[in-house]
This record gives sequence, structure tokens and C-alpha cells, in this order.
Amino acid sequence: MLLLGGGLFVGLLAVGIWAITSYAQAPHEAPEAAKVFAVQASMPFQILIPAYLPAEFDRAGVAIQVDQSGPGGEPMVQLTYRTAQGATLFVREWVPVDPSKEILANSRPVETKWGKGWLLTQSDVLVALWVSVGPLRASVYTSDVAVLPRERLLQIAETLGPASNQQAFTFVVTTGKIKEVAPPPPVEIPVNAQGVQELTLVVTPGGYDPLRFSVKAEMPVRMTFRQLGQVGCGNELLFPSNPLSPAALRLASPSDKKVLEFTPHQVGDFQFFCAHRMYRGVMTVRP
Repeated sequence: MLLLGGGLFVGLLAVGIWAITSYAQAPHEAPEAAKVFAVQASMPFQILIPAYLPAEFDRAGVAIQVDQSGPGGEPMVQLTYRTAQGATLFVREWVPVDPSKEILANSRPVETKWGKGWLLTQSDVLVALWVSVGPLRASVYTSDVAVLPRERLLQIAETLGPASNQQAFTFVVTTGKIKEVAPPPPVEIPVNAQGVQELTLVVTPGGYDPLRFSVKAEMPVRMTFRQLGQVGCGNELLFPSNPLSPAALRLASPSDKKVLEFTPHQVGDFQFFCAHRMYRGVMTVRP
């Protein structure tokens, strides 16, 4: 009788585990779906949510803001997920006016399920990943890199989908690897008839254009700095014309422009950025 009771207990336990596992794997409505549906009508695109999210994040308690603006002024939604310990994940979504101009400043291209993405890693301060899901741009980022390292951020971004009853949610996925795509070579700045290397550096809502460029040492450079669109702090530029004493340029309005003339002497890679270091680019000085 004892053996029979023990066998029955083990059998019931196995059935219970199977039932729980089957439920977790079956497609069912995500806990935040009702909140998403409540604001969906006010957005010009379908809001996506991640199927994968670590278990410690409160999905049902997600905060949704629809009064945000994208880099080019586009309508944008922001989803904010938090843990009981205070870690935060942000998911922002918008449809770019010009996707080619909206590139995550100071990021590196990486491979994703959705094609090429843009990954920004700033030590222990910030990890951000941009992906394009069809015409929709999604930014997944956190400052809690101990909880959400860049591999987990990639997993979250690759499981984005509609908040419908066919969107399963899960706490476990296979850990992926970050595969970086080689960045494009720096743009070679041409020399004009007067023997001057001449370029126009444009700051857009998505960063600098060109983001990386190359000039020759001991040859004069004339750089025109201007902006395209609303760039916030991007109207201020700290530029390493002299690495020991960078030049500071400030645009007074969207139609303003500033001209900087200098001759580079030191060979190497030199970063330039806005006053808050939100926008970044690189000038390469070659022999």
C-alpha cells in the first residue's frame, strides 16, 4: 500500500510539472496586453512587446507613454518595465522619417534576427540596441547592465511581436551571441583646388554625417558645421582640431552654420561630440 501511495504521488507530481510546463510554453495573452490595447488606437503603428523578458521584471506593471517623440519628431511609444529591486528596461518604438539618417550615435553595427542593428555599450553605464522591425524602429535599452547585459538585450529585441493572444511570453530563451558587423571605413575627405581638405559635418537627429571621416596630417582642413532638423544638444560641438584644446562650436539656429579651419598634426583617431556626449563621431588623421 505504501509503495502504491508513493507511486501515485510521483505520478501526480510528474503530471503537475508537465501541466505547468505546457502552460508556460503555450501561446497566451501577455500580462501587459490589456494596457497595450488601451492605448493602441492613439498610435499610427502597431505596438510591439517582447516575448522574452527575465522573470524578475513586472510585465503587468509596465508603464506606457504615448506622448513621446522620436529623433525626427515622429510619434513614439515608450514601454518601461521594472523589477522589485529597481532595475529598469525601456522599449521605445517609432517609424523613422528617414531611417538612413537615424543611426544610434557612437554605436557599432551588429547582426540581429531583423537584419543589421546598432549596439551602444558604455561601460557599466548604459547598453542600448536599435533594430528595425519592418518600417518600425525599436530601441531597447537599460542602465542596469548587471541585470540586462547586451546578450539579454539582443534576446529581448529579437522576440518583439504584437500583444495578441498568439504572443507567448517566456522567461527562458537560448542565450545568443553578439556578432558585430565591421563598421564602414571612414569617409576620405577630398582636397580642393586650393590644397585644402574641405568637408561639411552635419548633425541630424540620428547623429553625425559623416560619422567617421579621414583627413591627412600636415594639410589644412576647412570644416563647415551645420544641423538638419531638431537635434537638441547636438547644436554644440566639441571638436579635436587641437587634441589638447578642442574647439567649441555652437549653432544659434537650425539655419546657422560655423566654419572651422585647422591643420592636424597628430596622427590617430580622435572623437568629437556634443556638450552632453550624446552625439559622437570619429576623425581619423593619417600620415
